[in-house]
Amino acid sequence: MKPLRPKYGQTIIYVVLLVVAFIAMTMAKRCTSISSLPEITQTKSSGDTIDVAILYGPTSYYLYSDTLGGINLDMLQAFEKETATPLKFWPIINLHDALSRLENGKYDMLASLPSDNSVKQRFLTTRSAFLDRMVLIQLSDTSGKTPIRSALDLSGKTIHIQQDSPAAMRISNLSKEIGDSIYVKNEPEMSEEYLCMLVATEKIPLAVVNEKTAKKMQSQYPRLSYDNPVSFTQFQVWLMNKNDTVLLHKVDKWLESFQSKPSYRNLIDKY
Repeated sequence: MKPLRPKYGQTIIYVVLLVVAFIAMTMAKRCTSISSLPEITQTKSSGDTIDVAILYGPTSYYLYSDTLGGINLDMLQAFEKETATPLKFWPIINLHDALSRLENGKYDMLASLPSDNSVKQRFLTTRSAFLDRMVLIQLSDTSGKTPIRSALDLSGKTIHIQQDSPAAMRISNLSKEIGDSIYVKNEPEMSEEYLCMLVATEKIPLAVVNEKTAKKMQSQYPRLSYDNPVSFTQFQVWLMNKNDTVLLHKVDKWLESFQSKPSYRNLIDKY
């Protein structure tokens, strides 16, 4: 009996499948690398370690050239040092997922969000850590003009926000104020920085983010406009689980002391 030989066509198919599989694995690895957030040096874990979810962005923590910084990161590291409280940072982009984990006790604290009723109904919130406000971002034309000049121009428009952002409530109130619908598109997997990039590159028309984020992104995309505030200046607060009154008291006491020092003013001026 003659030995069986694989058909030439089958061999070609096997080779093609192997090549496709190899390319897919390579691309997956590359995408994972690209989407990974800059790591924060972690303190050694212990039974007293506080797990802190920290939002990625200029307001919170950010990679400036080759150095990590940000208002939340710098303040939290000062809190860690001055109170001898070990922290473990969990950099996040998905706000919706992070808030769910905070409710379920997988995180002890989240930094930070604007203080409003939608946040206070679900979590304990600290005294104000710093101030910011929400702004509408859009793209200006070559002469500097923007399509949205007042709230009335938002009638029938769609605004993109991070899912579970307090901006949703403000946009809802704005819709009632102008007496017409403003549609909200929740983006669970996008940072405020990325929303700015999508507006700047004309992938989406409108978004709402914190002003400090918009200001930072405008330095990279000059046509990015954030001249229309969506809210008044708001307290930016750190969030805790509803049951963790001990941690809330500890953090509030430290914030009150820290904010009376020149180092706090220097930090605010820096960012």
